[in-house]
Amino acid sequence: MKRHLVAGIGWLLCLMMAVGSAAAEGSTLRVNPSEVRAEMSDTLYGLFFEDINHAADGGLYAELLDNRSFEYENLLNPQRFDHYTGWTFRFLSTGKGKISLMDEEPLHENNLHYVRVTVESSGYTAGNGGYGATAIAGGIPLTGGASYDVSLYLRDRGYAGTVSAALCLRTGEMLSDTVSFTPGAAWEKHTGVLTALEEAEGKSAFLLLTFEGTGEVDLDMVSLMPQERFGSDWPGGGLRSDLVEAMAALQPSFLRFPGGCVAEGSYYRSNFYNWKDTVGPVEQRRENYNTWGYMQSYGLGYYEYFCLAEAIGALPLPVVHAGLLCQARETREAPIPMAELDAYVQDVLDLVEFARGGTDTAWGALRAEMGHPEPFDLRYLAIGNENWGDVYFNRYEVISEAVKAAWPDITTIVAAGPVADNGASWSAIRARFPDSLVDEHYYMDSDWFPAHVKRYDTYSRDTKVFLGEYAAHEEAVSGRRPNNLYSALCEAAYLTGIERNSDVVSMCCYAPLLAREGMQQWTPDLIWFSATQVLLTPNYYVQQMFATTAGEQVVDSEWNGSGDVYQVATRKGETLYVKLVNLSGEDCEVTLELQGVPDGEGTVTRLSGEPNAQNTFAAPDRVVPTGEACAVRDGQVTGTVPGYAVCIWALPLE
Repeated sequence: MKRHLVAGIGWLLCLMMAVGSAAAEGSTLRVNPSEVRAEMSDTLYGLFFEDINHAADGGLYAELLDNRSFEYENLLNPQRFDHYTGWTFRFLSTGKGKISLMDEEPLHENNLHYVRVTVESSGYTAGNGGYGATAIAGGIPLTGGASYDVSLYLRDRGYAGTVSAALCLRTGEMLSDTVSFTPGAAWEKHTGVLTALEEAEGKSAFLLLTFEGTGEVDLDMVSLMPQERFGSDWPGGGLRSDLVEAMAALQPSFLRFPGGCVAEGSYYRSNFYNWKDTVGPVEQRRENYNTWGYMQSYGLGYYEYFCLAEAIGALPLPVVHAGLLCQARETREAPIPMAELDAYVQDVLDLVEFARGGTDTAWGALRAEMGHPEPFDLRYLAIGNENWGDVYFNRYEVISEAVKAAWPDITTIVAAGPVADNGASWSAIRARFPDSLVDEHYYMDSDWFPAHVKRYDTYSRDTKVFLGEYAAHEEAVSGRRPNNLYSALCEAAYLTGIERNSDVVSMCCYAPLLAREGMQQWTPDLIWFSATQVLLTPNYYVQQMFATTAGEQVVDSEWNGSGDVYQVATRKGETLYVKLVNLSGEDCEVTLELQGVPDGEGTVTRLSGEPNAQNTFAAPDRVVPTGEACAVRDGQVTGTVPGYAVCIWALPLE
């Protein structure tokens, strides 16, 4: 029942609703742990990472500078001045000079643009405020006393002097020590460490480069990263630790990457996501314009994705395009012709070789050179994203058959389109690709999810489903769909049906995963973050509660009560998990009747509150799980499931 019907009304209407729809006192849930209904997938809950909402650059990727290598260019309306995005020249300058955008004799052919600085008098400067900088304030968050790795490439073109780096406020107040570099005749990487002053705590800074000399010097690939970061030894430089911790806490069984629409690009084939552009030394990676409207540095590339998946205990699940640009967009070029598909097929095979090939293979050798001689545990490959029709299925068939011929144990994943009503795609898939895993995507109104909790009850058990993208969408407020408790509970209700049918639904993951506050293109999102904070949503906690209590078998359970209640019972070894979601506004007194369960002590975890409640950066703990002990006595557990709540019991079976 819609939550707005119970909010803010008098006792009479509440009483009427209680009679008509609330869960009645004396409700029971009978559970028989010895009666197994289905085997559960061991890869049910995972993560989907897409570089949307500045999830990578400005987010998970640890780089603090925006447009560090002067490659930014708007694909649809390229302008020369785009390449200076994020930079301010003559910033706090005491000297004179000018800059020129160059592309002759670049640092690397994939990193084409750089800046030539002509210094007329010593003290000319350049500043980069990072993501979120404004005309009056920097966007680089500082921790007092912390150390930051700074690096840049320089080339002497007739320059006498040094280039120094420091952190400062827009007013000129210095917030760190200073390091200086002397350019040489050829491109050379210079590195140093900047230590923030104690009084820099909580301040937002600029990186200030000061050219202390005269003449011409070339500048490229300027980087600033906190020393305390995850994967600091990876070629890309590493990731933001607090976001990695939030992802790992979900205990994902797989990590889908690098995106859905991002993998396909948009408008032009030159915008296809090419995994080969994202590996090797970071200064040699070719940046690409993001489908969502900003540049991807590819410091977070395929190698880093594989390493991240391994580090958080997840199987890697790459998504490659199928020779098609995003079908949901107005593309300006045709797909790769079937007659020209062979070269792209080889790119896909090279990807598998990069992940799994021996060090005696070309791409396996590159993986080893980057720091991982052992193969990655690649078992799945998604080919296409939200695609449909013969234009897709014909290309999928060619690519999938080539992968299976070379690597028979890899499961290829076929797209079933972008909507829940995908019957036409399923008919084609069952006829042509019954052994493929089928990738379903749907973003629906919150109330759709509990209404369709039995969606997979009637699916064939022969062809398995990957629910690759889903989320419950509430009505937008001020242009933003909220991550409120009600949407999370609707997803929880739906997940009871997913678990009950996890013999056919092999994998599922919420989308999108990450969003930077103020830089989002899509809402809602599972994890929000700012330059310094991570905000976990009620939807996040539902995912965490379900993923950390994933069973191995679905067991028999029966609800005897009224109300808007959804349930499932599973077991893993000698632990019984009972999950109950109450979408009504009334508390529900419940007795769990547990056949054959001995007396003992267990736990119950609850997520509850007002249906419209949200966590915010100012109040991040408004909706969080709480837990307490509970007792099994004489085969029973009694308790209260609050209105608008999900409860999960973990009970010992021996």
